[in-house]
Amino acid sequence: MKRYQLTNFAILLFWLIGISMSSHANAQDGRFASGNNALKIPLEIDNNLILMQVRVNGSRPLKFIFDTGASHSGLNSKVAFELGLKPEGDADGTATGGRIHGTYMTGVSLSVPGAEVSNQTIFSMPFPTVPGFEFDGVLGYGFISQFVVEIDYLNKQMNLYDPRTYAYRGDGKSIPLAFDGRKIPSVLTSIQVDGRAPVAARLEIDTGADGTLVINGAFVKQQQLLAAMPNAVKDRGRGLGGEESRVLGQVKALQLGVFVLKEPPVVLSLETEVGSKGGDGVLGGEVFRRFKMIIDYSRQRMFLEPNQSFHEAYKIERGDE
Repeated sequence: MKRYQLTNFAILLFWLIGISMSSHANAQDGRFASGNNALKIPLEIDNNLILMQVRVNGSRPLKFIFDTGASHSGLNSKVAFELGLKPEGDADGTATGGRIHGTYMTGVSLSVPGAEVSNQTIFSMPFPTVPGFEFDGVLGYGFISQFVVEIDYLNKQMNLYDPRTYAYRGDGKSIPLAFDGRKIPSVLTSIQVDGRAPVAARLEIDTGADGTLVINGAFVKQQQLLAAMPNAVKDRGRGLGGEESRVLGQVKALQLGVFVLKEPPVVLSLETEVGSKGGDGVLGGEVFRRFKMIIDYSRQRMFLEPNQSFHEAYKIERGDE
């Protein structure tokens, strides 16, 4: 069987992982059941993660995480076996804590109420068991890139639009996205630490991350961020590849476009090689739940509209909780 390299699939639940499957040549086909949109798709928001009902090749409804940090959609290997999906090759990669292994399959159709994307390449691997939280798969770039996606965290709804006919008419602020030859969007931010000049950081947009801000180990070392946070607390994070060392701290402010997030918590990774994600770090759901979020990969932009959660206190979770 063929072997593919994984480097960027992301789920951050109580752990951080980062893997991606190399691109496959199949052309994907996104379409609507009617018209040029699919409206009011129900969502479940659990610990800042977006969960939705997805059918795989017309299967029973399965629970998927909507994950902009995933370069490919993925399926729990146990569910893939139950659905009769046949692995076509091996897929290797890195995750927080070490190496991971899985398989891939092609020609897969993923559908949500009112919309479907066919002919996708997805990966499969055993998903970890987390008490009180179950999911069957992850919706990644192959699905997301076919639509303009509007996420309403407060009302727990999603709207999908045809990029060819979509026109934004809200009062939110536009923020440019960059892909840098990859399938994970990132945005240029500014991080302000007490006693330091603001630091520019390119952070991945990751709706599959439940936290606020994670900084990669290489950037932590380069900017000497540990020395700037003497009150940071040591912690352990767990990923699919094992445990990683990290510290928990707080920065004075994070600027995202025109928006300034005051005193958000931050996770500083101490790992500089294994499991490191692209860019300088990750922005997660604890940030995005404060907005209505419109993601437009076709024009490399997103719109953010602050909601009533914008000024709420940040949730901080330790790895041992």
